[in-house]
Amino acid sequence: MNNIIKQRKRKFPSVNIKIYYRGQLADLINSTTEEITIDSPISLIDLLNNLAKKKDATVNDFIFDENNNLRKSLLIAVDNNQVIDLSAMTIDRDCEITLFPPIAGG
Repeated sequence: MNNIIKQRKRKFPSVNIKIYYRGQLADLINSTTEEITIDSPISLIDLLNNLAKKKDATVNDFIFDENNNLRKSLLIAVDNNQVIDLSAMTIDRDCEITLFPPIAGG
């Protein structure tokens, strides 16, 4: 008799993410927070792309430059830790993400 064991694919639990918008970005979005849920791991850069696409072009331009590269002036923190290498950051657990646009003043 053949014993065939079927392995079930591990189901990824839903992940709750709270996004905090600061400064001019909060003004553009007209909100300081947003909560989203994802059903599979996602890179931080892809998450930001998805968020920006849901907003108007002004918000997208605030986050990404004309070549669709993340603006270097945007500071990003995950669970209050600044993210330096976005390409290495994958969101796969509940977390808080804060977007800090540049602050200028005189």
